[in-house]
Amino acid sequence: MKKKIKYTILVLLLVIVIGSVLIAKYVLPYAIIKPPRVSVNSAPNDLNLKALNINVITKDSTKIVGYWIKSDSITPKSIVLFAHGIGGCKEHFLNLSKHLSQMGIESILIDSRAHGESGGEYCTYGFKEKKDISQIVDYIKTKNDTIPLGIWGNSMGGAIAIQALEYDKRIAFGIIESTFTNLEDIVYDYQKSYTYGIGLKPLCNIALNEAGKIAGFNPDSVSPIASVKQIKQPIFMAHGKKDQNIKFEYGERLFEHLKSTDKKFVAIENAGHLDLSQKGGPDYIKAIIDFLRKHSN
Repeated sequence: MKKKIKYTILVLLLVIVIGSVLIAKYVLPYAIIKPPRVSVNSAPNDLNLKALNINVITKDSTKIVGYWIKSDSITPKSIVLFAHGIGGCKEHFLNLSKHLSQMGIESILIDSRAHGESGGEYCTYGFKEKKDISQIVDYIKTKNDTIPLGIWGNSMGGAIAIQALEYDKRIAFGIIESTFTNLEDIVYDYQKSYTYGIGLKPLCNIALNEAGKIAGFNPDSVSPIASVKQIKQPIFMAHGKKDQNIKFEYGERLFEHLKSTDKKFVAIENAGHLDLSQKGGPDYIKAIIDFLRKHSN
């Protein structure tokens, strides 16, 4: 009887292990690289913004769709390119771009590949997106090559922005909010958050490696912590101390390794992942405005 029980337990464990590996290999990779497409019923006209539609075809034939929000000034002071987070879209930045337009700053709002109205089936967290950003920069420079161009990204968009800053030195400055150090660690963190703190690192590694094969990228190369060591452009960085999505310590480590000598880090005491401006209040908003003015014409 005892042998039968042991045999049954052994079989059950084997089934669980095999089932877990199969899920990690054939299901979880898509959870990593295929985010939901968000559709927001909003447009620049709703906020009385002057805007041009952007359509850029990347070198791998992916269409990137966006808006170029014009400033209220005859001569703009700078241009800021926005990079949204996972599952986000360009429309999330419309209100912010309105405030910038009133300051004489133009905004480029794009849907990252595999998001919103842009093409592409899979998200690669900056591996391919940094090259997409560079082609957007090409487009911007053909229209206006005389004013400073910066990039502003939060969460996944922050990781993309960091990699883009390293990849394309024409991007003159960056604002980075609430982002991660490398893809392997953040995937593992998210896995634990769904399994009540239980870490399953081998399964995460299987899922991430398969995700890389499916989407055609090297997950090990998605490493903002490596990129910041090469970035000399001015950087404003911020992170909420109560961020439950991406650890506050990741922001600290990124800033610590940032090569730039013109850099500022703002730790927001009671902020989580997406409420930096709300919890940071007027002081935080002023700090960003001061940074933008410093690096604009």
